[in-house]
Amino acid sequence: MVNKEIPAWLLAGNHPPLQPGGRKRRPGFAEKTLRDLAHVGGEVLFSEELVGRRGWLQDLEARCKLLSLLWLILVAGLARHPITLITLYLGVILLAGLSRVPLGPFLKRVWLFVPLFTGIMVLPSIFNLIRPGDPLLVLCHLPGPLNLGPWHLPDQLTITRQGVIGAGVLILRVGVAVSLALLVTLTTRWAALLRALRVLRVPRVFVLTLTLTYRYIFLLLKLVEEMFVARQSRQVGRPDRQMNHRFLSGSAGNLLARAYALSEEVYQAMLARGFNGEVRTEGDLQPAGPDYRRAAALFLVGLIILGGDHYLGW
Repeated sequence: MVNKEIPAWLLAGNHPPLQPGGRKRRPGFAEKTLRDLAHVGGEVLFSEELVGRRGWLQDLEARCKLLSLLWLILVAGLARHPITLITLYLGVILLAGLSRVPLGPFLKRVWLFVPLFTGIMVLPSIFNLIRPGDPLLVLCHLPGPLNLGPWHLPDQLTITRQGVIGAGVLILRVGVAVSLALLVTLTTRWAALLRALRVLRVPRVFVLTLTLTYRYIFLLLKLVEEMFVARQSRQVGRPDRQMNHRFLSGSAGNLLARAYALSEEVYQAMLARGFNGEVRTEGDLQPAGPDYRRAAALFLVGLIILGGDHYLGW
């Protein structure tokens, strides 16, 4: 028997409209913040899951991996021919496949941002106003050539072949470099990666700062999440803009005070346990024979690619 006191919308499994007129309520800043925090947590879990897999790069010692991939980034910076960069990028894709990195998210992380930011910077170079060359596409005709001080304006605005190739080479270079850097971070534990920076003579205080930042940033994110959840659970109705501003300013001050107090407690605890300024982590292993062989293979591949680029010329 159906209870007459239960609303019809609850029996049907549908929710009533959140606003008059049936319009869906737009999420506020608190909902957006919680959603972004959950996204950050998901990204961290995804990275940790990739590091734990058995793969070609995961099995390579962190210092050998860092130096080898930095060498490949240098090769990408020295390469001048598009075919060379495309070949190198195909090698990066092969490395990602051998390391069991999902290609979909990997490609999305790189090519959703590289064309946007790098393309905006190199966009003017495809026009003959910046880089004269053979016209590919005539955009408009000007009344005639003009001289404005040191600048010479031609009688037509065109997209040049040299400009398009130069912009494409730069975008490919950035894409390869970002992909290699992303492979390092996706296949290496953060503590091991920071320890590997000592090979490059990075100052100890810088490595220590990065280590503690990575260790405690998630604790602070958890505190922020708890603050927003507590506010949401006590909130009735939709808050106005002024109330949101007061909450944000108060939360920022509270978080800063708690972070400062936590830093003092952590530092005192480290001193009590004999901290002398050097970062020490568990599992500090030395490179073995397979690590040297894999690093040498990557170095040899880089030399071959540079030789091919010199042979192709420009």
